[in-house]
Amino acid sequence: MTDEEKQLHIRIPKEIYTKLKVKCAYREISIQDYLLGLIHEDMRNNDAQGPSLLIVDDEPIVRESLVDSLKDTHDVAAVGSAEEALDLLTKRDFDMVVTDVRLPGRSGVELVREIEGMKPYIMSVVITAYPSVEFAVEVMKHGAVDYLVKPVSADDLLKVINKYFKRTDGKGVMTAPDLTAEITS
Repeated sequence: MTDEEKQLHIRIPKEIYTKLKVKCAYREISIQDYLLGLIHEDMRNNDAQGPSLLIVDDEPIVRESLVDSLKDTHDVAAVGSAEEALDLLTKRDFDMVVTDVRLPGRSGVELVREIEGMKPYIMSVVITAYPSVEFAVEVMKHGAVDYLVKPVSADDLLKVINKYFKRTDGKGVMTAPDLTAEITS
């Protein structure tokens, strides 16, 4: 264990543990990763600025356009390759990664797969110019929660962000879910 990692021991009532175990088995995720995701989501949802986003696209104009459109309401960073994204993800967390499929070096699908293995609580959205049912199924198998078809506007991306992050007021302030309700539902 590194200095940046700390252990946490919790006691969970048996009936909640049983439901948690079933839910995690169904989702094919460890209890530890599931709880870490819930904690991460709770912390993210308490951030008044909104979810943090990492945009990965090798086209500077696309990156800059999305960053400019979202920077006032979200914590946004952008990089031009999967390698840069993975490097940044070792230094900080994001709530969502939005990646183009075609990138220099590793593809966006490979990036999504690596993120799923490295930090499964980070949501991934894939951007493609070549949509198909087969493609959608493939990226979802590798951990993407959604995909967008090029050209992508900031409004398109905001619709996807809002789909996965709860908003409870007109100002875009996130609210935390009831973790007990999430585990037992």
